Amino acid sequence: MSNVEGNDTLNTLYEVSLRGSVSELETLIGRDPLLLHRISLTSFTETPLHISALLGHLDFTNSLLTQKPQLALETDHCSRTPLHLASAEGHVEIVHVLLQTCEDACLMSDQDGRIPLHYAAMRGRTEVARQLISGAKSESVMVFDGSGKTVFHLCVEHNHLETLKTLVQVGNVREDFLNSGDFHHGNTILHLAVMFKQIESVRYLLSISKIKEEANIQNKMGYTALDMLDQVPKDMRSLQIKLMLVDAGFKNNENNQVHHPPSASIIDVPSSRTQNPNEKFWSNSLKRVNKLLQLKSGRLEEMRGMLSLVSTMISTVTFGVVMNPPGGDLSIHPLLQMQYREMFASFLTMNTISFIASLGVTLLLISGVPLRNEVTMGLLSVGTGVCLTFLVLTYIYAVPLNKNLHFGETFSVLFSWLGLVGAIVVFTIIRVISKLAKVL
Repeated sequence: MSNVEGNDTLNTLYEVSLRGSVSELETLIGRDPLLLHRISLTSFTETPLHISALLGHLDFTNSLLTQKPQLALETDHCSRTPLHLASAEGHVEIVHVLLQTCEDACLMSDQDGRIPLHYAAMRGRTEVARQLISGAKSESVMVFDGSGKTVFHLCVEHNHLETLKTLVQVGNVREDFLNSGDFHHGNTILHLAVMFKQIESVRYLLSISKIKEEANIQNKMGYTALDMLDQVPKDMRSLQIKLMLVDAGFKNNENNQVHHPPSASIIDVPSSRTQNPNEKFWSNSLKRVNKLLQLKSGRLEEMRGMLSLVSTMISTVTFGVVMNPPGGDLSIHPLLQMQYREMFASFLTMNTISFIASLGVTLLLISGVPLRNEVTMGLLSVGTGVCLTFLVLTYIYAVPLNKNLHFGETFSVLFSWLGLVGAIVVFTIIRVISKLAKVL
């Protein structure tokens, strides 16, 4: 057979693999008995068995393995065997046939360091995972992938709880292996389940005695599973998980907590003399102020992005107004007559104050200054209020310049704004008084 005819036959073989036609395969092999042995001499990255395993052609796979069993160990350009592909796609019967032909394939890793079981875990192929463990090499459940994760990590990471349960039940792994951390961050499967807020996964993992016993195991950052909740946005799921962990006896790592010296170490220091009433009054006053300043504001961190967006928007608007002032080209516009000059100067003053205040708020937000107490939040709120107030005044002066209206026609906007500001001020005063009352 010439080289041209041989290449044509190989091309036909791959086309037949896509269709999964056993009769056509037998016809091709009848014409050229050495056809399957010449596959390794071609430039194709996959073998026909890779294609058959990927597409789920069971009879075609059986026929190929009967003719040449060694195809089960051939790899593609990613170093994946046909078993990798069949496992990822969930073709249980093909997985069974491949394992009967060569069970060693279940321990072969691809270029990412993953064996077929890793792909079954990632894709949630529960029956394939069961087949790979119980039908071949049970030790495959203990293999880490190239990124240092176990099959249990992959199940949690891709949220496949049923597959995780099957691996735990069938895998016959050491219980301490379930508490293994990944190589990069040292996160256990419980760390991941908490981080991804998988309530059912957390509940199941807490039912495993060894995991519950190692309640306060830490990752490489020194975080316990309970600490992980402080690193994710708060919602009802995180609260529910926190209650579950606390009930199970989990604790925060005290080394990660910010501790302030107890008041006794500051005020009630044993002394050879008795404090007089004035000293005691000022000491207690300083103590209360310190407590007030140390109050953390979770609301502030949530407001950081919003304040930054608002201040940037105001800066953009006020800058644009200067570049394109109301009324168009002021050098030729009739509104530049004497009666409008004073009005335009006031408009420009209000706009400039709003512009500078908004830049100040933005600068404070991006400067890296710790924003941890109510005082800083108050300063940011006042700064934003100044921006908005003078933006309202800018609007009041801009309307007459544009439409030749009188001030009286725009004062309703000012009065509405003052009413809103007044309501917020009253609310803030009540809130501050309430906080002071609690501290005192």
